[in-house]
Amino acid sequence: MDRSLHALEKDDIAFLRALAEAGRDVPLVCGAYFLAAGCVFGLASFLAWAVSLYPVSPTAITGIWLGAGLIYALLVSLLNRRAEVVAGATATINQAVATVWMGLSWGIAAMFASSAILAWRFGSSLIWAAFPSTMLAVYAAGWAATAFISRKHWLKVVTVGAFCGSILTALTTGGSYTFLLYSMLLLLLLAVPGGVLVRQQAQRA
Repeated sequence: MDRSLHALEKDDIAFLRALAEAGRDVPLVCGAYFLAAGCVFGLASFLAWAVSLYPVSPTAITGIWLGAGLIYALLVSLLNRRAEVVAGATATINQAVATVWMGLSWGIAAMFASSAILAWRFGSSLIWAAFPSTMLAVYAAGWAATAFISRKHWLKVVTVGAFCGSILTALTTGGSYTFLLYSMLLLLLLAVPGGVLVRQQAQRA
């Protein structure tokens, strides 16, 4: 059994390396998604911080994140239509990266739904306190996979930044500026790398 598992692990690593080798000269086309996510959710986090300064209903913050999610879903739909005519979108490397982030996105959606239900059941917004740190950890995992598949070494810096950001927000949780910090980190760790990838894609077009 141990030998079989070891063999499967080696096959998985070999497969990922093959993806990287096969598509390393193809630009990543996912930059626009990260740019949109960083801007939309960064703004949502800023609004959540502003709202949290006042005694409001716990559903207010839930509503902000739900609205942001719907706006981002609309943007993703528009970007998906555009992706059909973008050069390199069907390349193996871009398909692999898209698959990684699609899986993470569904996980984030499930965590959001669970947090919203808990906030409603207990009538408290305290459940959202762990949300920023958890999301940054998820983003870090996504960036780590993207860096490995694409062989873009600068994305490793983004990965480390996201992991450190996750710990930093955990340390500041409970303070009045947690969501403000999260807003800035989303812009730095999603919107900025997304903008860089968009620029690189345009240069290779």
